Amino acid sequence: MSTLAGVLKPLMGFVEKLVKLGFRNIEIIDDWRHRLSDVKVEKLLALKDSWGLSFVVHAPFDGINISTPQFALRRTSLKLIKKSLYNAYRLDAKVLVLHSGFHSPIDFLKPDTTWRILIKVLKELDRVAGDLGVHVGIENMPANTFALLYTHQDALRVFKDLGSSDNIGLTLDVGHSNTISRCEVFKFMEELGDRIIHVHIHDNKGEEDEHLPLGEGCIEWRDVLKGLGELRLVGGLTVEATRLADALKSFKFLESLS
Repeated sequence: MSTLAGVLKPLMGFVEKLVKLGFRNIEIIDDWRHRLSDVKVEKLLALKDSWGLSFVVHAPFDGINISTPQFALRRTSLKLIKKSLYNAYRLDAKVLVLHSGFHSPIDFLKPDTTWRILIKVLKELDRVAGDLGVHVGIENMPANTFALLYTHQDALRVFKDLGSSDNIGLTLDVGHSNTISRCEVFKFMEELGDRIIHVHIHDNKGEEDEHLPLGEGCIEWRDVLKGLGELRLVGGLTVEATRLADALKSFKFLESLS
C-alpha cells in the first residue's frame, strides 16, 4: 500500500491509520508532506518494531530530473535521491523506487545526451545502493510523456547499457504499461522478468494514467497476477491509489480473485 493516497496529510497519522486497517507492507512517498526526516524515520522505525512492518521508499520526484544536462539541477536531484536512499537503508527498506528522468530539447541537437547521463547516474547510484544494501527499482513511466523509460524496449536498453548490476532493477508499474498497450505488461514480464524487483498496481482504461481501483479499467488482472506470481520480487506488490477508498476497493477486488 502506497502513502500516495494520503500524501496531502501528515505522514505518521496516515501510516498509523493504515496499520489499524491491517496493512503491513507500506510504500513511503518521500515527497511533499511525506518527505522523510530524522524524526519521521525514528517514528516509522518504532511502528515497524511494534507491528512488524516492511517498507519500500519512493524517491522524491516532484521537480526531480536525474537526466537533466543542467549540472546544478542534476546535482541537487542526486543529493535528494541519495538522501532518500540512505533513509531507505535506515528503514531497512529493500527497494527505493526511482523515476528515470526526462528528455531535454538538447536531445534534438545532440541525440542521446540525456540517455548517456541517465546511465552514468544509474552507475553512480548502483555503487551507493550496493554499499547500503538497498535495491533501486527504476520505474517505467506512462505513455505520452518525455520520460526516458516507458516501454519494455527502453528498459531492455537501460539494462544493456548499464551492464552488470546487482543493485539496479525494475519497478514494473502495471498501470503505466497499460497506457502503451494492453499487452505491454506481458512483454515486460516475458523479456525482463529477471530484472523486475517490485511492482505498482493500479488500473486505467488504456488512454491515460488514471490510477483507478483495480477492476475499474481494462487491465486483465487475473492473467497479470498469474504472471507476477512467477517473479522473484524483492519489494512485493504495491497498490498505488490516489485515495484511500480506492485502495480499499482494490484490495477487495484482489480478494474476489482468490
